[in-house]
Amino acid sequence: MEDDIFLQLSNLLNGNDSKPTLSSSSGPATPFGAPDSTMFTEDDMIIPDIKPKKAAGERRKIVVIDDDFSTLDLLKIYLQRDYDVEVFDNPKNAIFYLNGVIPDLIFLDCYLNVMSTKKVLEIIRTYKELANVPIIYLAEPSEQAAIESKLPEGVVDIISRPVSRMDMQRMLDSYILPEEEEEAETSDSDGIL
Repeated sequence: MEDDIFLQLSNLLNGNDSKPTLSSSSGPATPFGAPDSTMFTEDDMIIPDIKPKKAAGERRKIVVIDDDFSTLDLLKIYLQRDYDVEVFDNPKNAIFYLNGVIPDLIFLDCYLNVMSTKKVLEIIRTYKELANVPIIYLAEPSEQAAIESKLPEGVVDIISRPVSRMDMQRMLDSYILPEEEEEAETSDSDGIL
């Protein structure tokens, strides 16, 4: 099934005119995309049934989803020395990336233009493997007060733009456990002492 999805995505990206379909266990095959990409809406978004995996021994992974290029560049500069960082200005691309990877932390713009942030959160939460991944909203100072009191499920904090190095470090210290603590937590949950 995975090979079919990647073949279909490859055909779509290479300009093949046929409409590929992705099937899921919950229903019949559904058309993916439209000939005119401007006609593509968030309701047309197909979620392939690929299980994300977390590889042991790799550097911590952080995903940043924001349609503001200066924020993406700044966060990549701050994070790339110590973490594997993937930045996305289009949430659809981020969703496809998250189909195969479990990051340690996700930074998400609280008001995306291409697709609603609410829809992105719904899709991310459809994967039980991503259920415990902390999500931090990126917000303008004027937006922060309005959304602070009603954070959606899974969003653990808000960081204000422009992001300062000190605020970023506080978030990393709060939400990314050192590897030793994470291993101990995993051992305890497996019943191993």
